[in-house]
Amino acid sequence: MPSVQSHLMSWVLWFTGKRICSSAENLRKAVDNDRRTRDPAPPKKLQSKLNIDEKQQSGQTVYTLAPKSDSPTKATLLYLHGGGFIFDMTPEHWGLVAALTESLNATVVVPIYPLAPETKLLAIYEAVGPIYNELAAAATPTKPFWCGGDSAGGSMTVVLTRQELDADQPTASKLLLISPALDYSLANPDLHAAAKSDPWLDVPAVKEMANLVCPDLATNDPRLSPIYGELGGLPPMLILAGGADLLTPDTRIFAEKAREKGVDVEFFFAKGMMHIWPVMPIPEAKVAIAKMTEWLLQSSDKS
Repeated sequence: MPSVQSHLMSWVLWFTGKRICSSAENLRKAVDNDRRTRDPAPPKKLQSKLNIDEKQQSGQTVYTLAPKSDSPTKATLLYLHGGGFIFDMTPEHWGLVAALTESLNATVVVPIYPLAPETKLLAIYEAVGPIYNELAAAATPTKPFWCGGDSAGGSMTVVLTRQELDADQPTASKLLLISPALDYSLANPDLHAAAKSDPWLDVPAVKEMANLVCPDLATNDPRLSPIYGELGGLPPMLILAGGADLLTPDTRIFAEKAREKGVDVEFFFAKGMMHIWPVMPIPEAKVAIAKMTEWLLQSSDKS
């Protein structure tokens, strides 16, 4: 049964996020406000808990986080934040990144990648791709490389991995997909039905996000909607999906398609949970983080 805190969070989202996602106009206004007010840098309170390095790479700021410890980290995780390719990194994202850094004893790399509509989708991939490639090439049997993200970051995780596979280049050994946005075509009627009970996302926002990030691509192009791409050969993946997320029907289809292609997929379903609930200040987020940690660490010996 969902916690009291999650019910309260859903209530807040109905009156904030749902309004933003109810129309293209409201979404554009929110993007404009995000550009004026959002500071995507890590909150200062994290600096006392973690070692944080900042550098410029491929035209973007890249943060690298690690526990404050003299011992080496066990793995490297490239974390790609969500936000429909149009919203920046948030304090809530940083909370999840910090938790994973500590629970995994990992080095976590977070690019503040360029956003749409100022930068289009393929240019975003061109910015992040070299970082992925560099980290994958540096992986060792004792220090694996993983890639993951939430929402649009989950989509980017799949697309970049597919691109590296097709180029016969090293890839992440594990993929972590949190409420991934895998199909922008809006073709699934179950998505439209799920939108009625989603406290945050709505169909007009998903449609406008695709229009803003790649107006020249078809919405079923695998570079935008990886559910339509080749899934065979992808690394093992953990997919987290919530029962109150309109994206979950597509996520289930993606997971089944990947399994049919021989991909090792673990599907973690949280009844009643909203989109990207693992970043929320609710008890269910702690359960999700524990699941991610357990899955990545127990799998690392197989990487």
